Amino acid sequence: MVSLRDRVALIVGGNSGIGKATAFAFADAGAKIVVAARRRAEGQEVVEQLRARGAAAIFVALDVTVEDDIVAGVAATVAEFGRLDCAVNSAGICEDFGPVTDVDGAAFDRMMAVNVRGTLLGMKHQLRQMVAQGGGGSIVNVASILSHVGTPTGSAYVATKHAVLGITRAAALGHARQGIRVNCVAPTAITGTPMVDDALANYPAVMEPVIAAIPMGRPGRADEVGRAIAWLSSDEASFVSGHSLAIDGAQLAL
Repeated sequence: MVSLRDRVALIVGGNSGIGKATAFAFADAGAKIVVAARRRAEGQEVVEQLRARGAAAIFVALDVTVEDDIVAGVAATVAEFGRLDCAVNSAGICEDFGPVTDVDGAAFDRMMAVNVRGTLLGMKHQLRQMVAQGGGGSIVNVASILSHVGTPTGSAYVATKHAVLGITRAAALGHARQGIRVNCVAPTAITGTPMVDDALANYPAVMEPVIAAIPMGRPGRADEVGRAIAWLSSDEASFVSGHSLAIDGAQLAL
């Protein structure tokens, strides 16, 4: 079983979906957890669930589009638990389900602000803290199978996830000598997440071919991604950095 005993983890976007599932996986592995998100009520509920599992956990209100919030989230983590060992950047939105000719500029800007800028600034301050501690640590970003392939629809979202893969690789190269590992996960459609559950309900014509293209014949589950992130964050993956781990039911193998 993966062990993160006594590791301190900051999970951005930990109030729902993949972030929430990751928080549970980290708790089961023995980590101390900071759940950071915009929606306070949801985040506090997750913290209570984590504490019921026996984990030390707190909630920090954080909007990834506000750099001061990110700085404060890292500071609150260190103030509560003394250090930062693991960070997960899982906040993300999708407002783009049409072809390139229908892309809305304002929606593109919002997705870039959350998915790319939020991830990049999160890494900026997480890495600074890890370096200040003397090095060592792990960061996992939530990218997508669409970091590796294109799709006829959702081109703006595809662009953001390609960018997440790129900044993950850049950070991994920049901090390898300091023993800080930076990876990302690349899930396909994952149920138990607001984004995919909403898309399945409201854009079935878009999502049905996505599900049909998964060789294992089903979408993934949020807990399957959370356990993979816990593994990437643990010493079991001590020589893995700059990697994008597909969680896709063999979809990229096609």
